[in-house]
Amino acid sequence: MKVHETAFIVSTYRSLHETISKDPYARLWNNDKTNSLLPEIFQQISSKEAILHAIRNRFFLEELTAFFKHHPTGTLINFGAGFSMYQFILPAHIHTIEIDKQPIIEYKKSQIGQWIKDGTLPPRVIDYHAVDFATNTTKEIVAKIAPYIQHTPTFVLLEGVLFFLDTTTTNKLFEVFSLLQKPGDQIGSVSYQPEVASTEVYNRLLHYFDRNNQTNELFAHQTIPSSFYHSINGYTVEKEIDEFTLAATYAPEENILIKEAILNESLYILKRR
Repeated sequence: MKVHETAFIVSTYRSLHETISKDPYARLWNNDKTNSLLPEIFQQISSKEAILHAIRNRFFLEELTAFFKHHPTGTLINFGAGFSMYQFILPAHIHTIEIDKQPIIEYKKSQIGQWIKDGTLPPRVIDYHAVDFATNTTKEIVAKIAPYIQHTPTFVLLEGVLFFLDTTTTNKLFEVFSLLQKPGDQIGSVSYQPEVASTEVYNRLLHYFDRNNQTNELFAHQTIPSSFYHSINGYTVEKEIDEFTLAATYAPEENILIKEAILNESLYILKRR
């Protein structure tokens, strides 16, 4: 399994719980190959994976909606955008910059362009950039993105990415953000707390990735303590919550009662000082 294949899985997760994710466009990415993987994932990892990703999407959609309600001239910068579709749910005038590895960006740009052309999707102002977070330098990434930030403030979204990166690359990205952003700008980020690594469900996740890693692509399997976010120079943690807590609000009918039984990600909102 390649990292970009997880983008199809995550979009399918959102489509399975549309009333929670509030993403009516996720289903556009659904395909038979991804659908065939889900029963095994639910059985071998966790039956709650789809609902948790829908909850994560809902949280960030509400944060983005609130941010751009107060800052209607701002820009969404989506690092590791995958097949997320926030830009089509947000108001039409919001400018979006999508950043990911080249295979995802090329495919997404082509599909989105066709869907806008045939009326499946509403028109939006979107810039696409292929970036390899590991190999591109801080200077290269900033030079590529900065000229396209014509409207401020910015909201940087880093969703479903840090698990696959190492510490060096993670630090590089937050350095990039600090160079791109100004006071009042925000970051939304997702990561696992270190204690999650000791749970059975997390180890089932690692086993699944390793067993299905037919390309020998390296996954960092990174966990990050909340202290990391609180120590980032120039930023303040405005909000910190986990999916277990959010489930009680967005999906009480799921009866998610044991935190250690799910792949419980922590979600953060940071503000540039």
